[in-house]
Amino acid sequence: MRRLVTPIAVALGVWLVGGRGPSVEDIFVATTEAAAEADGSLCLMPDAADAVGGRSVVGPTQQLAIPERSDTEGGDIPPVRMVVDPYPSFNGVALDTTNDLVMMSDTNRKSLLTYDRTAGSRTSKQAATARQQIMGPDTGVGFAAGVAMDPVHRELFMVNNDVEDRLVVFDYDARGNVNPKRLLYVPHQSWGIAFAPKRDVMALSVQTPNMFVVFRRDAKKFDPPIRSVRGPKTGMADPHGIYFDETHNEIVVANHGNYRPAELITSYTAYDARESRQERTGNAFDESAGGRFVPSSVTVYDGDANGDVAPLRTIQGPAAQIDWPMGIAVDEINNEIIVANNGDNSVLVFPRTASGDVPPKRVIRGPLTGIKAPMGTAIAKGEIWVANFGDHTALVFPRLAAGNVAPRRILRNAPAGKETSGFGNPYAVAYDTKRSEVLVPN
Repeated sequence: MRRLVTPIAVALGVWLVGGRGPSVEDIFVATTEAAAEADGSLCLMPDAADAVGGRSVVGPTQQLAIPERSDTEGGDIPPVRMVVDPYPSFNGVALDTTNDLVMMSDTNRKSLLTYDRTAGSRTSKQAATARQQIMGPDTGVGFAAGVAMDPVHRELFMVNNDVEDRLVVFDYDARGNVNPKRLLYVPHQSWGIAFAPKRDVMALSVQTPNMFVVFRRDAKKFDPPIRSVRGPKTGMADPHGIYFDETHNEIVVANHGNYRPAELITSYTAYDARESRQERTGNAFDESAGGRFVPSSVTVYDGDANGDVAPLRTIQGPAAQIDWPMGIAVDEINNEIIVANNGDNSVLVFPRTASGDVPPKRVIRGPLTGIKAPMGTAIAKGEIWVANFGDHTALVFPRLAAGNVAPRRILRNAPAGKETSGFGNPYAVAYDTKRSEVLVPN
């Protein structure tokens, strides 16, 4: 595959080496397309004018190998070496207690994985065997984020974040490189999905316009949402996790805290192209306002909310300890909110009706927990599931777990001890010659 050096990579290389032109060591390639083709890998290459004559190696622990010079020009240029994680990395997690299944999205290998709900153990060092894996170019699975399962209609839902801007749906029996049953074009940077089976709808969180949208369950292609909640009154700021609590008719959203006014976002996706300029500026937003950082939060809305409406409750402040919350779940039976707290490798549990700067009811945190960059969480049958992005595991805790406690079960998608690359979507990269480090923004 031919790789093109991006301008930003060259610029970063020049900056890091103190203003001189990039050398053979300085020029690297990592684009969104490269990440998709190489399943989240980083290719390290010589200057494009030089063919590779050196030895190619693979692995994150290898030292930089400078290729031998060659007079051959043109054609496909293989990388000197690759930094690639060959195993899945868990992201979103969903439970089906009717069929005792758990499904997780895999951002690294771009797949969906389904396991028995009781899979994994505290002692096994081997990867658990998945019941099924949906993966391949025909699936439409890319930057896999939020997931949901519908046991009634036997359908699996997955929303793509970042650049794919689509939600894909598969039958329960789907396996391998298969076409989705249907797809829905969604707003750019949709991340979380919350399924409401009684209403037969799904809610999607959308990062940059700070909103969530509600679609019919069977929406497809360019079907519009039933309603959306966005605007300055909502208090949303870079929403990620979302949960539809049908028991109490509430929608719960986890916010990172990066706020940008909706009208400063340029519409450039298939979904956004349907909106007219008038529709996008119908509310009295201050278009001269810039973005800002606000504390991370959990916001709760009426289940029928529509438009620019204030939340019913907001959990926010230093006592709450919320730090880059990712997945979120509600224990509708025991009236608790569970937050996958990515910023400090913890799980926070709040009373469902908590509001303001209040401390969590319980916190699962510490080296014994094994929590490492948690992304997704779910609760059912007295167990809390946590999908780790920082290593190749998903963890299962008793519902009342608190403190520095070991999980009840560990579900591995790779043998114990296998390191993760930590790649999401690697873009332009640079080489720091002073520290001999490769810098990879994701």
